Amino acid sequence: MRYVQSDGPAEGMTVITERLTSELAGGKRVLWLLCGGSNVIAEAAIMRHIPADLSENLTVTLTDERYGEVGHKDSNWQQLIEAGFDGKSAKALPVLNGKPLEQTVADYGASAKELLAKSDITIALFGIGADGHIAGILPESPAARETTALAAGYDSPPYTRLTLTFPALRQIDAAYAMAFGSGKQTALQRLQNEDLALTEQPSQILKQLPEATLFSDQIGGTS
Repeated sequence: MRYVQSDGPAEGMTVITERLTSELAGGKRVLWLLCGGSNVIAEAAIMRHIPADLSENLTVTLTDERYGEVGHKDSNWQQLIEAGFDGKSAKALPVLNGKPLEQTVADYGASAKELLAKSDITIALFGIGADGHIAGILPESPAARETTALAAGYDSPPYTRLTLTFPALRQIDAAYAMAFGSGKQTALQRLQNEDLALTEQPSQILKQLPEATLFSDQIGGTS
């Protein structure tokens, strides 16, 4: 795993844009997993720089979502749209579908299974929480303990969370994370310097992936 010292998201955005563009230009079917939170503006900007004629082989969906009615104000997908995300000719697949929670989770898992299987490469962009969470997998949560299903849903006030699980995340080919601010320092230092159980610090999953890069202003160096 690489740890890159960076003052802000610009460097990471450039790297991710170039990677997506290169893979698409090579004719690959690319699955791009997007996160919510502080990275939605960066994701919208990255998409703006992907040539429209290459976007046909791109599929976009979320690493996690907040359950509720389609388009509700706390929805990660809705916030992405409000940030100006334009998928161009990409296949854009939101998670919320207006169905009950249990069916939404089942549909999310089924969609993830299909997308992961038919894509030539899966690229993900994550944030990392001050508590060390990644996607919608909070420490010691039911999602952190899921070992089989590709998606999980659970209550974690103020939200009911929907998330891809570790079995799904392990199928990612290239992961990028961007986490900035002093509030993230402790979590990021522990990620870099300690080997913790996934249930304690879910972001440790990045170390298990074939390729993972973290851009942050709090830690640096490469390992």
